[in-house]
Amino acid sequence: MSAIIARTATGGAIVAIVLLARNLELDGKAAGILAACLTLPHLLGPVYGRWLDGVSQPKYLISAAALSYTGFFLLAIFSFEKHLAWLLAFSLLLSGVCSSFIMGGLGTQLPSLVSASNTSLRKAQSWDTITYGVGHTLGPFIIASLSALFSTKVAVSVLVLTPMLAGMLILTFPKKHVLPKSDASLDIGFKSVFYAFKDSSALVRTLVMTSGAAFSIAALPVLAVYLSEHWQHAEHHGAYLVTAYGVGNLSGALFLIFRPLSKEPLTLLKRSGSFLLVALLVTTLSPSFVLGAAGYWLCGVANAIFFTSSLAARTEFAPAHSAAQTYMWVAAAKVGAGAIGALVAGTLLIQGVTVSLVTSCATLALILIVCFAVFKVQK
Repeated sequence: MSAIIARTATGGAIVAIVLLARNLELDGKAAGILAACLTLPHLLGPVYGRWLDGVSQPKYLISAAALSYTGFFLLAIFSFEKHLAWLLAFSLLLSGVCSSFIMGGLGTQLPSLVSASNTSLRKAQSWDTITYGVGHTLGPFIIASLSALFSTKVAVSVLVLTPMLAGMLILTFPKKHVLPKSDASLDIGFKSVFYAFKDSSALVRTLVMTSGAAFSIAALPVLAVYLSEHWQHAEHHGAYLVTAYGVGNLSGALFLIFRPLSKEPLTLLKRSGSFLLVALLVTTLSPSFVLGAAGYWLCGVANAIFFTSSLAARTEFAPAHSAAQTYMWVAAAKVGAGAIGALVAGTLLIQGVTVSLVTSCATLALILIVCFAVFKVQK
């Protein structure tokens, strides 16, 4: 429940920022830059991962981040009103730091909350994906519905209060059983994790595939408002497109509850990545709002399956004693690539929304070729 509530805010954050920017008549490039400010701090995921590996009770750190998220995002809303660009960028960057713990930090706690069996862990990862699906549905829906009834400012203000409740619920997590630290665990750091990636083709491909998918899918929330206008609907209907994506995410996650993933992780990444590419192509070729919403839904389904595949890969390929760091390294690359994807999508809007979507499709296709046709599997 705490993950659902917390991820409701992160699920609607980018479309909220784009709508606020649109209300001030800022261009697509500016909206992309602001969206990137919210996601770029995730590049420091390895630092956060080491903090989480290093503290005995990570729930306190994650809770503090959730509570801080509300404060910094409210400061961002104030900055919009006062036209304080430097304070806006600063507050969004700090919100991004906090959201890294909300999105990735909560996920790192799964192994300590479920049994050690592979089946139980994969089911837990499917449930974790559901929390993203619900959050990515509720967040944009709150923005869309409250913007229509009241204003964008009211909608965003209500949305960013949800992490406060999540932060309090996170404190109720059971205390983590602390194992005595071995000599190996004391030596784990950036260098050790770097060499773990360097020596593992599987981890590198997990990192590259996850990053490529994030870059491509990041265009969807940024382009939603503009696609809505392109398909001759009101701009705030763009939030409904993102809601359709969230419903798709939830649909895919629910499917995985009944049919948990069972294949080898790299095979799962290849198949789900290809599915995601097809879904992006469907969205790109959609001629109307209704078909575009269906494309967004399909992208959500595909991304849920891909995300769960990525969770399985980064968990099963992680070196001993550094699970959180490995998880957060991949999460950092993922969201960092997403930030660049949002920036590129916004920048290319001057050429039209179709150009941005075609770029996303081409990038994901190239990543699939590199990871599964160019890379040689290391035995």
